[in-house]
Amino acid sequence: MKLVTSEEMRRIDKKAIEEIGIPSIVLMENAGLKVADAIEKKYGPLKGKYVYIFAGSGNNGGDGMVVARHLFNQKVKAKIFLLAEKKNIKGDAATNLAIIEKMGIPMREITSPAFMKSLEKELGKADIVVDALLGTGAKGAPRGLMKKVIDLINKHSKNTVAVDIPTGVDADRGEVPGEAIKAEYTVSLAYPKRGLYLYPGMDYAGEIEIADIGIPTGSEEDKINSELLTLAGISKKLFFRKPSSHKGSFGHLLVIAGSPGMTGAASLTALSALRVGAGLVTLGIPEDLNPILEAKLTEVMTLPLPQSKDKTLCKEGFEKIKDFSQKCKAMAIGPGISSTKQTRELIGTIIDQLDIPLVIDADGINVLAGELSLLKKYKAPLIITPHPGEMSRLVGASVEEIQKDRIGFTMALARRIGAIVVLKGARTVIASKEGDSWVNLTGNPGMATGGSGDILTGIIGGLLTQKLSCLEAAKTGVYLHGYAADLAAQKKGEISLIASDILETIPEATRRIKSEYS
Repeated sequence: MKLVTSEEMRRIDKKAIEEIGIPSIVLMENAGLKVADAIEKKYGPLKGKYVYIFAGSGNNGGDGMVVARHLFNQKVKAKIFLLAEKKNIKGDAATNLAIIEKMGIPMREITSPAFMKSLEKELGKADIVVDALLGTGAKGAPRGLMKKVIDLINKHSKNTVAVDIPTGVDADRGEVPGEAIKAEYTVSLAYPKRGLYLYPGMDYAGEIEIADIGIPTGSEEDKINSELLTLAGISKKLFFRKPSSHKGSFGHLLVIAGSPGMTGAASLTALSALRVGAGLVTLGIPEDLNPILEAKLTEVMTLPLPQSKDKTLCKEGFEKIKDFSQKCKAMAIGPGISSTKQTRELIGTIIDQLDIPLVIDADGINVLAGELSLLKKYKAPLIITPHPGEMSRLVGASVEEIQKDRIGFTMALARRIGAIVVLKGARTVIASKEGDSWVNLTGNPGMATGGSGDILTGIIGGLLTQKLSCLEAAKTGVYLHGYAADLAAQKKGEISLIASDILETIPEATRRIKSEYS
């Protein structure tokens, strides 16, 4: 499902009106009718209930007036609170305002703080409040009277429905720079807006319904470069196997990971690759760690590598890695690997000289801070999986800046290095070098635990060995990782969730996904 920015939505509306010939008043009518229907479906029957519609001066307010009309016709006690003087309402909204007045629908102009006390009393009677104050084009924090009204609605509304997007939430980035409507239910018109699926905006949207308002699909939709990652968007290749298959059919993954005190990261990565079906997995680790990991892992093979005085991996191990990689389909590097100078040299040499599909995570990313030009030179398909802190070190922006524009930063980095970038976190974002992006909806706060990212690295690496492209592996891996964590949270709870719970739930996740395809 496509995710639009406010500018993309404006362009789509303009084409529907000017080129296709759908009158704007018709689109407003469709929008208001669909919102009224959605409210009836969620909260009905509505006859006799008090539904208060808060309308701004623009088209979003006009949509709210249409909502009021249709609810009023159903014997709902609808009332409009207009945060503007009637004389300032223009265009299609003015047309609907005139209809409202002729129908005798109650309406109050709220034009000064003097109305706040009486408004607070009226809100106490409302069964449902409809937020049609500001639409997707609004930017910045609401101020003055708007801010005061938002605060009152949040304090006193029992059930709040937002038209298109909650007022105060940035439609493109999900930012909430000031007061914002805390909706229980948001009816997004025509297409879902990016800000509804990015935090903190998602906390304000509540349940999200997408309403078809009659805009034809076409060439403008093809120009939208962000989507929601859903089950339909992941590869089916993983979930079906020929009866004649053998371990060689599903490839060999080489994992380069681990350092003293970080054997868990290495083992979680390797085991995750096996759990998603890689035929063989070999774990390359500092030679002193080999006895530990041979005892820890049964199905994973090990490759002891030369180590530095700190017992971390070093450049002297490169030739052994290069020779072994010739028999592998893909490589994953970084979890628990350390960021010493010797390790940095090894990773730099691997990126400079190897040409095998590669996933880089954790310390593998940290040692590349300031070395983005090296990533651009990599000769094979490449995926990097930073969390916001690692992304910050890579691009020289603060974590706060990145979190405010997760899609923008991820897309920019993917284009810059010519690779797939997976920005982990609440609503993981995947971006391709071609300029497309996906926002994942699976996963939960229980994933904020040590080792969760290592499992994602192993999942993506294991998928790369099974003839999935980098983009297919990234999208499928991110979705599956979050889905397995959701299943694990159902059993263990989010608070008690640990990484190995996610690992153990991968089989159930793959079974359930396969059943959806069957």
